[in-house]
Amino acid sequence: MGLKTEITALAFGVLLVLLTFGDSHLVGSIGNLDTIFGTVFWKPLDVLYVLVSILVFLLYGKVKGGLRLNLVTVLVFLSYLFVIALISLDDIFLVLKLHLTLSTDYWIAVEWFYPVYSIIAFFVFGKVNESEKTVH
Repeated sequence: MGLKTEITALAFGVLLVLLTFGDSHLVGSIGNLDTIFGTVFWKPLDVLYVLVSILVFLLYGKVKGGLRLNLVTVLVFLSYLFVIALISLDDIFLVLKLHLTLSTDYWIAVEWFYPVYSIIAFFVFGKVNESEKTVH
């Protein structure tokens, strides 16, 4: 279980960086990791980073001992989905064809809040899914 959890945590960390710095909302020369493989992959990567992040989040709970369905796991997972929506709000607006621009203050707050909260939620989700150890 140890190596699987470490690899899953590393993958989540990489995805966390890719999502946090996927778009350059604050400084034009920093960010835009959505175009890491070229501009042709920009929009697919916007979607892929989010979907894979959610899958890795769930996978971490599974490798920690199985996915438990209880109030804590559901609340942590739903709160993670909410936070991932906050960091992806500009992309959501594009899909919905809404011409809204979020302020620099919003992006400063979200680009700090998203990684910090996601890390905490990720490890809490793993901990509450950890299997009970039985003593024989």
